[in-house]
Amino acid sequence: MKQTLLYLPTEMFGLPLFGAGLLFWLILILGAVSVLRAVGRKRSDDALFYATIAALGCFVVRVVGPRIAESNGFPIRGYGVFLMLAIALSTLLTIWRAKRRWNYPVDAILGIVFVAAFCGICGARLFYVVEYWPDVRAASFGATLINIVDVTNGGLVVYGSILGGIAAVIVYLALKKLPILATLDLFAPALLLGVSIGRIGCLMNGCCFGGPCDAPWGVVFPTGSPAHQLQVEEGAASLYGLTLAFPDETAQNAQTAATKDVLPLKGAHKNLATETKAPVYVAAVDAGSAAEEAGIVPGARICELGLVPRGLLAADAKTRRAEIRRYRPENNAQVFYFFQYIWAGSPDFDVWAVLQTPTTAAQSAENAPNQQSETSVDATGKLREIVFRPAPSTARPVHPTQLYSSATAFLLCLVLLGIARLVKRDGLVFAFLLILYPINRFCLELIRVDEESFLGSGLTVSQCVSLGLLAVGLSLFAYLKATPPRRALDGFFPPTSPKATTAAEKTGE
Repeated sequence: MKQTLLYLPTEMFGLPLFGAGLLFWLILILGAVSVLRAVGRKRSDDALFYATIAALGCFVVRVVGPRIAESNGFPIRGYGVFLMLAIALSTLLTIWRAKRRWNYPVDAILGIVFVAAFCGICGARLFYVVEYWPDVRAASFGATLINIVDVTNGGLVVYGSILGGIAAVIVYLALKKLPILATLDLFAPALLLGVSIGRIGCLMNGCCFGGPCDAPWGVVFPTGSPAHQLQVEEGAASLYGLTLAFPDETAQNAQTAATKDVLPLKGAHKNLATETKAPVYVAAVDAGSAAEEAGIVPGARICELGLVPRGLLAADAKTRRAEIRRYRPENNAQVFYFFQYIWAGSPDFDVWAVLQTPTTAAQSAENAPNQQSETSVDATGKLREIVFRPAPSTARPVHPTQLYSSATAFLLCLVLLGIARLVKRDGLVFAFLLILYPINRFCLELIRVDEESFLGSGLTVSQCVSLGLLAVGLSLFAYLKATPPRRALDGFFPPTSPKATTAAEKTGE
């Protein structure tokens, strides 16, 4: 995982590049010149194209750029680099195949690529915004708008890209009166090549990860990564050495045991960071952690937390009580908030805690279910104060589903290239894309843990979309098999030379 590859300067010759800076005026001037030239040549399509590109570029540089820039400069994200690489290599593959077999004009291919890429990114972002709206929404309209268009840190859903790109390309081909099914066949392998390369960007960004993996190829993401954060929230990894207990842990274990041998359907993520039931118990303590060295044991109840000056000993806390910033967390969510936002690894403060330590861990485990509704200190244990310097936990190994997806998409790309050389009917390659990729994606979702159940169906949004696309693919396949064979691109574009004619006759896909 490496979200940021490098930083670009935000100034040149002492002048800003972003905002109303040099890049803004450069894009505006070049766009205006290109539009005027296209209008002078009476090419309205090109004028609209240049105007759209210029407007988009000005918006990104003027509005988005200043908000993305950091103190080190303008960040170049690994996700974005691989996304651009995916578009470029997919375009080259399509141009090579189209020119070699059908003499498809390069400018026509580039026009389709632009429509597919632009609408695909818009569709991917829209899919993400709808699915994760609570994470995107901000306090103000302006901040929400910026969050919607900020794709530099990821936030693109592959299925949104596929659906948006395909829909836009179909409309574009119809307007341009180009063969629709034959052109979709042409682009189908390149689409999977793009997915294969783009998934490497997901690995760089740390998104789209899988569940716990004990195999040697399991990937350990860094502390603070999305995978680590989810593991901390679900109790799979500790919060600074402490794993808090769920109040309904017994019921969850019983449900897990009951569904152990069936299809692993998705459910709502259990989240310690949003758990608001009282009181707060420690379920586990990391061996060798500062929390264990301070004397925290499983079954202990957290009664108070606070901040004390760095280096203050627990023995001195009673005599220097006025220096302690005290908090009384009533639930797990408040404990998370304390560690992540109040203390937040401050170099000037350590953590002070008041714990109700059980006489034995076994006694605590036995009494904890009966104490869930209590808010006062129970007489079975004693109170003790501790001071410790928490250290962040490490993430558990997870399945590198980004690499699984990349490898399988590349294999499917090769399969479609092979099918394209054998079939003599337009639309079959595209139909196989709609059949094979959804099956692959549905299976990968079984080991991914970053999505919850969709509307209580036990399936993720991507799995539901996979089933829908699979149905469309099978229907298209059945329809094509019932119609006469057709190769609309054969002879559609006249060859540029007799030599090209001979090559086209000898070459088959």
